[in-house]
Amino acid sequence: MPIKSAGFTLLEVLIALALLAILMLGLLKIAAYNTRNLWVLENTFIAEQIAHNQMLQLRLSGSRPESAEGRDDMGGRRWHWRADRAALHPLGQGLERYRINVFLEGDASAYASLIDYLPAGS
Repeated sequence: MPIKSAGFTLLEVLIALALLAILMLGLLKIAAYNTRNLWVLENTFIAEQIAHNQMLQLRLSGSRPESAEGRDDMGGRRWHWRADRAALHPLGQGLERYRINVFLEGDASAYASLIDYLPAGS
């Protein structure tokens, strides 16, 4: 009586390894995409906080410069912000429109942009 061998053939093992490799590449691609998205979301959140802080500084100082800029360290990164007085509010007298853009040092595009209307200063 012939003895049946138990187990997988070499071809079955190679096919299983090929499928596993394809699945692992897909998982690595997803992990890299999620890591990149996390970096963008974290930077956007920090940039928004800096923009809100600078708008609050403008509001509390009472001075309304044509433009202002500065640097901030937050989240272990160096940020550059720029505030510009855009125009008077079209519907009401005594309001000035400010836009604050926040950039990660070395980046050309802003991570956050905040527009707010402040009472006209002295």
